[in-house]
Amino acid sequence: MFDQIEALLRELSWDLEQSDRPFYLRLSESLRRAMESGQLRPGELIPSTRQLASACGVHRHTVMNALGELVSQGWLESEQGRGYRVVKGLPRYFSTDQPPATDSSLSRRTFRYAFPSGQPDLRLFPRREYSAILREVVHQSDPMALLGYADPSGNPELREQLAHYLRRMRDLRGGDILITNGSQEGIFLVGSLLLSPGALVAVEESGYAPAWEALRLTGGRLVGLRVDGHGVDPQALEELARREKVCLLYITPLHQYPSTVTMPVERRRELYEVCARHRIPILEDDYDHEFHYRSRPLTPLKSSDSEGLVYYTSTFSKVVYPSARLGFLVPPPGRAAELARLKKITTRQSNTLVQLTQARWMANGGFERHLRRMRRTYQNRMGVMCQMLDRGRESYGLKVSYQPPDGGMSLWVDFGLDTAELAVKAVELGVGVRAGSEYRLDAGPSTHLRLGFASSSEEEIREGLDLLFKAAQDIAG
Repeated sequence: MFDQIEALLRELSWDLEQSDRPFYLRLSESLRRAMESGQLRPGELIPSTRQLASACGVHRHTVMNALGELVSQGWLESEQGRGYRVVKGLPRYFSTDQPPATDSSLSRRTFRYAFPSGQPDLRLFPRREYSAILREVVHQSDPMALLGYADPSGNPELREQLAHYLRRMRDLRGGDILITNGSQEGIFLVGSLLLSPGALVAVEESGYAPAWEALRLTGGRLVGLRVDGHGVDPQALEELARREKVCLLYITPLHQYPSTVTMPVERRRELYEVCARHRIPILEDDYDHEFHYRSRPLTPLKSSDSEGLVYYTSTFSKVVYPSARLGFLVPPPGRAAELARLKKITTRQSNTLVQLTQARWMANGGFERHLRRMRRTYQNRMGVMCQMLDRGRESYGLKVSYQPPDGGMSLWVDFGLDTAELAVKAVELGVGVRAGSEYRLDAGPSTHLRLGFASSSEEEIREGLDLLFKAAQDIAG
């Protein structure tokens, strides 16, 4: 057994794929391959975190993050006082074609309680109302127009409804609208249009990993910018732009991902001025604009884009349902046709049936009624989660701190301890969370968790957080 572990450690030291993806993801995939090949067999203990860290030349926290991925995917199980063991059965939901674990894997199908950061409560979706509109579209539409090939830019009826909605709700006036398969396709299309291999992309130092992956796939070389209590620091971008040519800035200014902070007006102006001075295109991801509680949300950067720098992307995944894959992109003047050509080459078009159903739902007012109901529900759930976090500090003696956000679907919570270890411990109690380190560009250690409140009932929030607090107590001693 000792010889086998030594051989595995030697192999891991050179087998890790060379890429700019976070090291913990590369390590988890390398360990997974060792299990798939039979080098690590069901029921066997794997090398200790200290052995793996030493062999790979990384911090032990990085190894903990990698093992946490494999625990959440179902490849490993944690044993108190012994370490990590390969599970005896096949993983519950993993397939070799899946990407690393994301919020989509944090569901009650896998865990008793789960707090994914951007998942709507689909149990409250008005299925009867929506299905009536869908049936009407199917029965009344021309089959060739509904089921055949269509404009890659999107269905004209939906684009017209969107233009009206964005003008009223987000102060976005004019501009071409491209319908995309979620905001993820919009990000990929912008990267494909603007980037070449090695092009420097400035991103928030903690942010949305799937967007980073899309930008990397289109050639981007990512550099993280400082984020504080007001969002991205414009001075950090200025310093970077003086050293190197920045080909794109990707930001989430309304509810910074993952910290949820809202970038104030003055900070937005300063950031835009830096981009204008250095001619840096901006990819603005406004992923959950509708869920803002304290006041009307600030209008997007795109609404005052005097220099034609902003590519604005957003999604209906948070307010309709994720599998609808409905997103949209509003580019600067003159770029829509190029983006439509790229979309035609990659995905050809978005689903016309879903687009028309959404357009009719918007036209009859049902969409906004549903949106208002969900906004009230999520605001109440945020209040319950805040109360529970206060209780964790008072009743459990935990060093829990957070800043209630102006909006969003999650809280960014500092537990004052290593959340990679906490996430693994929580799994043992049936609670699915993701460590703060998974949102860091450098995958470094973090004491934060991003806890989503939208997809859980108030009772589920109370019960799940009680278990999470017990896991934190065990670690804190």
